[in-house]
Amino acid sequence: PKAAEPEPETLDYMKYKDYPEGEFSTLLTSLYRFARHYVKKAFTSSSIKTLDEFGFLATLLKEKSLLKNELITRHIMEMSSGSEILKRLIKNNLVYEYPDARDKRAKRVSLTEKGFQEVVNAFNDMHKVSEIVIGNLSQTEITEAITVLNKLNFYHLHIHQDDKSAELMEIHEKYVKPNKP
Repeated sequence: PKAAEPEPETLDYMKYKDYPEGEFSTLLTSLYRFARHYVKKAFTSSSIKTLDEFGFLATLLKEKSLLKNELITRHIMEMSSGSEILKRLIKNNLVYEYPDARDKRAKRVSLTEKGFQEVVNAFNDMHKVSEIVIGNLSQTEITEAITVLNKLNFYHLHIHQDDKSAELMEIHEKYVKPNKP
C-alpha cells in the first residue's frame, strides 16, 4: 500500500525536487523568466517594452477594437495592472481610446497607425523568441507540451472565472482535494 502523502506543513522544503508539484511550478517559473529575458532583447529597438504590451497590441490587431475592461480580462490581469499598461500604450501613441457608441461611460481602445506598425514589426522577433523558448524539443514533444499546457490553462481558467476572489485554502479544498485518491 502507498504511504499517505505528508501534510504540506511537514514537507521538507529542502527536498522540493522530491515533490513533482513543486518542481513543476519551479520549472514553469524559470521558463517564464527565460522567455521574459528573450522578449526584452526582442523589444530593444521598439516602442513595445513588455510581453503584456505586446499581448495587448496583438489582441487589438486581431480584434480591431475592444472595451478596455474586455482587453484586460482577456489577458487574465487585474484591472489596475491592465489600466497601467493601457496608459503607457496610450502615452506612447500605440493605442487610442474613445467612448463606446452604446455605453458612453465605457471606453474602447484601438491601435494607432504607429501601434499597428510596431506590433506588426515585432512579430518577426517574437517568432524568434518562440523558437528559442521551444529549445531542442522535437515536434512530438512540442505537441505533447501544448496538449498538457492547454489542459492546465483550461483548468485554471475555470478557477479564475468561478473562484477568482476565493481564499487559497478554499480553492485547494474545491479543486485539489477531490482529485486526490
